[in-house]
Amino acid sequence: MSLQTGERKEPKKEPGQGLSGRRPGGNPEEVDSAPVTLYLTRHGRTTANVMHLMQGWSDFPLTRQGREDVRTFGRGLRGIRFRSAYCGNLTRHYDTAREALDNSGNGDVQIEVIPDLREDNFGSFEGREEDEIIPLVARTLGLATWQEAVERYGRHVTEHMQDAFHRMDLEEDPYRAGLADEDRAETTAQVQGRMLSAVTGIARTAASQGGGNVLVVSSGMCLQQLLLVLLDEEVDIPGMDNTATTRLVYENGIFSLDGPVSSMDYYRRGADLG
Repeated sequence: MSLQTGERKEPKKEPGQGLSGRRPGGNPEEVDSAPVTLYLTRHGRTTANVMHLMQGWSDFPLTRQGREDVRTFGRGLRGIRFRSAYCGNLTRHYDTAREALDNSGNGDVQIEVIPDLREDNFGSFEGREEDEIIPLVARTLGLATWQEAVERYGRHVTEHMQDAFHRMDLEEDPYRAGLADEDRAETTAQVQGRMLSAVTGIARTAASQGGGNVLVVSSGMCLQQLLLVLLDEEVDIPGMDNTATTRLVYENGIFSLDGPVSSMDYYRRGADLG
């Protein structure tokens, strides 16, 4: 799932400069050996996307058109050599990564599956219609509509949304789902913690092996929440369309933004190539 959080704005930065400068923890004197460019990518369109259902950890496949769109995205990546690739542990993640690599001239690159790169866990709200759930979240936040939530919380609205899922699932159990506590919706802190750990580990591994380009396929909402940790407050973090990509450069323990957030440029380039 990926939610639109307002008008898309292109980041302002000087040539060659990132907007973050965020160090993800560890020894402040730590220096890695080579720069790494991470291509953080949302998976292709799934059956749940088409039906407007909450996905989370549930395993919905790519549609036929979604798979074709990923191939188009892959063609747009031609000329970029990936040293490695990672994805979450859901079918939509792996199939997106595989098609993107195969269609970009990187078919020999193996994919490492990391479960912590999967989407937020929505608990008992998974598989339910977005039109039913989103207004419920707004009411839980004390607001009449989702638009009011977007206006109040701006780029942080998905953080409040996920914590609302967690509270409702544990305290109210509106669907009487009977789930164990550990199977219910995560907190935002849990999502951001596992995503930051996974992406930092990927970046450090690549840096220690000589740097280069790394493809990372995950889901929209957890990627938005990761970027809230890594990017400065001035950077807009819009909703992510399927195959939207954000480039981050990791160097000397610091992540910096390299280009627009949630860009569809590679998909458009692939479409132009035919």
